[in-house]
Amino acid sequence: MNKIKKCAGMESFQRMNYLYQICNAMSTQSKASHRASVQYSNLMINISKKAVQRLDVEIKRTICKGCRSLLLPGITCKVRIKKKKLLHHCLLCSTTKVFPCKNKDYKLWVENPESVVECLDYSLDRNNQQQTSDNKKIGHSVKQ
Repeated sequence: MNKIKKCAGMESFQRMNYLYQICNAMSTQSKASHRASVQYSNLMINISKKAVQRLDVEIKRTICKGCRSLLLPGITCKVRIKKKKLLHHCLLCSTTKVFPCKNKDYKLWVENPESVVECLDYSLDRNNQQQTSDNKKIGHSVKQ
């Protein structure tokens, strides 16, 4: 009998994704909506901490550590390369994030194929998921 493996924290991942999209949309609008953008990014970080789930490295690099605003080049931050270092300077709180860029062939550990242990499918069909839960309540075995 094949067991359907549940994706742990699927709801929190979906919520964090939605909050990041809202944060990105709000940051590109007026300065009045920037406070809401900071609030959404703050909420996203708090959800990841409470659910004990890590944010993706690319998302982490776009959030300021000082004021937690979204770092958009030219809008909320300046991007410079000085002495083989990539500098993201936040225009709101003057915090600087430094990323070394000495080796051109360097890849993050997350980008390596060895880092992937298991791939989970978070895009289950709602009807299939509802039908599966109904069958389990009735007592039928579900095979896929």
